[in-house]
Amino acid sequence: MTDLLKPLSEDELDRLDAFLMSPRTPAETMDLEMLDGFLVALAVGPEEVPEDEWLPQVFDGTPPEFDDAVEAEETFSLIRRHAAAVRAAFAPKRRENIGEEPLYFPLVLSDEGADEKWQDSLGAYWASGFRLGLLAREDVWQKALDEDEHLFDSVASVLALEEGHEPDDEARPLTIKQREERISELPWIVEDVMFYWLEQKYGQVERVEREEPKVGRNDPCPCGSGKKFKKCHGA
Repeated sequence: MTDLLKPLSEDELDRLDAFLMSPRTPAETMDLEMLDGFLVALAVGPEEVPEDEWLPQVFDGTPPEFDDAVEAEETFSLIRRHAAAVRAAFAPKRRENIGEEPLYFPLVLSDEGADEKWQDSLGAYWASGFRLGLLAREDVWQKALDEDEHLFDSVASVLALEEGHEPDDEARPLTIKQREERISELPWIVEDVMFYWLEQKYGQVERVEREEPKVGRNDPCPCGSGKKFKKCHGA
């Protein structure tokens, strides 16, 4: 595995998130969770979005203040590596071997030590980033959403995490349990979206009907780390 495709370590993810949330970045800079949702939307979407188009969006179009060229190079390298790892997760070779395990676990963060009500917005930033990824090709996505009910339902179920309520009823706010369940479903929802665009490009493709239950937040993480899902790939 080349360095570019090597997933970021926990320490590298922490360093990247710390810089993204530092005072030296524009106020609307994406945090790590939002960045992950953004990159996933780009990876499973209708067409490749060039780096020179998406990378500035991470910092809301305004370059951050770096201490020096070394810090700038490291930060952009971490972002590019994470983007490459996300793209690799949904690469054609992996799609051909799709099975009971998801292609990718979205990076949904928890703020247990920062805010006692963090669960009330669990997954909201990831969904916000996903929405920004859709806007990169807004016209193409909107046309598809208007024409395909299943795609609309899949995308709406993701965006409900940002909006805070079910798509068909603003009076029904999502409970913490519903948020946790929706996050456990995210890997499969994302794959449904991916399959839609694959079928637009190549015609009908084989889908996998998974019989095993979806991973709960308190279940062991399928990656084999021994940690609970919410403390590992669902953290």
